[in-house]
Amino acid sequence: MIEGAMENGGPTEELVSFADEVGLFYEDLGLPRAWGRLLGWLLVCEPDFQCAEDFANVLHGSRGSVSMTTRALIRSGMVERRTLRGDRRTYYRIRPDSWTTVLEEQQRSTKRLRTLAERGLELLKDEPPQRRQRLDELHSLMAFFERELPALIDDWRRQRDSELQ
Repeated sequence: MIEGAMENGGPTEELVSFADEVGLFYEDLGLPRAWGRLLGWLLVCEPDFQCAEDFANVLHGSRGSVSMTTRALIRSGMVERRTLRGDRRTYYRIRPDSWTTVLEEQQRSTKRLRTLAERGLELLKDEPPQRRQRLDELHSLMAFFERELPALIDDWRRQRDSELQ
C-alpha cells in the first residue's frame, strides 16, 4: 500500500478530497472526472509515483478506468511511466516540467486559432466592420498570447531555475 501520505493505514480524507476537487475542476473543463482525480492524487501522494492498484484502492476507481485514464494522461504528456527494479508493476508520476509543456501545447493551439481567425477575416474582408468584429477580437487576442506566452514561459523557467539553486 502507499506510504507517506497515509493516516491509520489509508490516505487522509483531506488528500482524497483534494483529488476529488481536482477531478471536478477538470470535469468542468470537459475532461473526465477520473482524469482530474488521478492527476490530483499524483500531486499530493507520497511517494510521488503510484501503481494502478494504488489508484484503484485510494480513489475507488475501477481498474479499467484507471488504465484508460493513465494512458490518456501519458498521451497528454502530463504523466510518465516507470518501473522499479524487482517489481513487475508499472508506476506513474507527474512528468517533470509537464505544466510548462501544457502551456507550450496551448501556445501551438493559440497559433492555430489565430490562423483560423485570419482565414475567417479573409472570407469576410468585404463585409462591414461590425460583422468582422468577433473575428477581429479573436485574432487580436490570439496574436497577443502568441507573442507574450513564450516570454512568460522563459521567465518562469528562469525563476524556477534560480529558486532551485
